[in-house]
Parts: sequence; structure tokens; C-alpha cells
Amino acid sequence: MRWTVTLLAGQVMLTLPAFAQDPGAMPGMPTMGAQPGRLKPRPPADSLRTAEQVKAYLAATMAGETPDLSGLDLSGLDLSKADFHKANLTAAKLVGARLDGANLFACDLTDAVATDASFEGANLDVSTLRRADLRRAKLHRASLFATIIEAADLREADLRETRIIGLLRKANLGGARLSGANIGADPGNQSMGVMRAQFVSADLTGADLAGANLFKADFSFASLAGANLAGADLSNADLVQTDLTRADVTDVDLKFADLNGTIFTGARGVATLKGLAEARNRDKAVFDP
Repeated sequence: MRWTVTLLAGQVMLTLPAFAQDPGAMPGMPTMGAQPGRLKPRPPADSLRTAEQVKAYLAATMAGETPDLSGLDLSGLDLSKADFHKANLTAAKLVGARLDGANLFACDLTDAVATDASFEGANLDVSTLRRADLRRAKLHRASLFATIIEAADLREADLRETRIIGLLRKANLGGARLSGANIGADPGNQSMGVMRAQFVSADLTGADLAGANLFKADFSFASLAGANLAGADLSNADLVQTDLTRADVTDVDLKFADLNGTIFTGARGVATLKGLAEARNRDKAVFDP
């Protein structure tokens, strides 16, 4: 796949193939996520009740077709390593399903319910998870690059060591585990511009981000109250009016981060912060007296 990055008026726009464009993307945001294509005809729902039936249907998909699994109840099925490439899974039920190592590239899981499902090591790049219910889901070491996770519910989800670059505006990650996650922008892999994770107005209350790479991530207006950020890299990050009340910020790197209105009230480890003197708008941050 070819990724084209264009710099326009100081903004980064990512151009993906037609199927990956997101018509609902915010102005100035990178275009990402799944785009509906020509749906593959499917048999009656009764014929897609077992993992074997679902995998056979997916395997019979022709080039240019989009597998249609929208609205189906696939709860509890073992679909590990299945190839869902570009599938339409909108409003599908995947409660407790196993999708470890599955290929969900460019899939649309808008409004899907996947509570307690397992996506360990799965490829969810360029997918759409808008408003998906992923409470307690296991996404350990999964890949979510150029993925739309806007307003999704990821409370208590396991995202340890997961690769995340995408739109997570208003997502709920309360109590989620993201320790060791790679959420930082990678300038060396994007020669003409940099995509970054967008957590604007997201809720990460009590989340565990210890040791996470959060380089250049945007947490503007987000809540990280009570979160564990010990040892995290927040250099160059946007923390505009971010709530870090009672968070553990021990050894956090804030070099060149924007601290305009950042709230550190009751935060632990403030004395160990790195790069604070080089942070932007440090004088506008709120610290304990």
C-alpha cells in the first residue's frame, strides 16, 4: 500500500487508497479508517453461526468484494487468524469471541459489541471502531495504525504493548492497561509529515500508561486523572488543559510538550519530571503551591 502525506497550511493530511478514506474525518485530521465497498452477497444468518462457516464465507470473497458480516451474532466463536480483510462488521456482536492473530485490516466495526473479546496480536490497521464497545477486550500487542477509535468504549481493556496511531477523540479508556504501548509518532517512517495519536477529550481516568511511548500524542482536554504515567515519554505531546490530577508522573519526559493549562494538582513524582524547563507554556501549567 502507498501512503502519501501532504503538508498543507501547516497541517498533515494522509492520503490512503479509496477504500481507506473516511468521509467523516475531522477537518485538518489525517484521513484514516475503513470505507465501505461493494458488499459480497451472503447466505442467511443461520448459515453463518459457526467459525467454520464464517471462515468459509470469508475465504470465498472475490477481489473487490467486501465481506458482509454486519449485524451478525458471532459471540463466543474462535475466529483466531481468520482473514476479515475489509469486512463490514458494523453492529456485529463479538462478545467473548477469539480473534487472536486475525487480519482485520480496513474493517468497519462501527457500533460493534466486542466486550471480553480477544484480539491479541491482531491487525486492525486502517479499521474503524467508532462507538465500538470493547470493554475488557484483550488487544495485547495488536496493531491499530491509522485506525478510527472515536467515542469507543475501551474501559478496562488490555492494550499493553499495542501499536496505536489513530483518532481516539472522546474514547473512554478508563482503567485501561496501556503499559509499554507504542503510541508515539514515528518521524523516521513518515518522511513528509507525521501522523500521531489523537486523544482529544478522551477519558483515561485511572489508566495504566507506565513506560508508554506517547511522543507527540495529543491529549488536549483529556482526563488522565489518577493515571499511572511513570516513565512514559510525553515529549512534544500536546497537553492543553489535560487533567493530570493525582496522576503518577514519576520520571515522565515532558521535553517540548505543550503544558498550556495542564493540571498537575495532587500529582505524584512532579519533582522527578524530565524536560520540564524546556516544555512549552510551562508557566501556564497548574501545580500544587
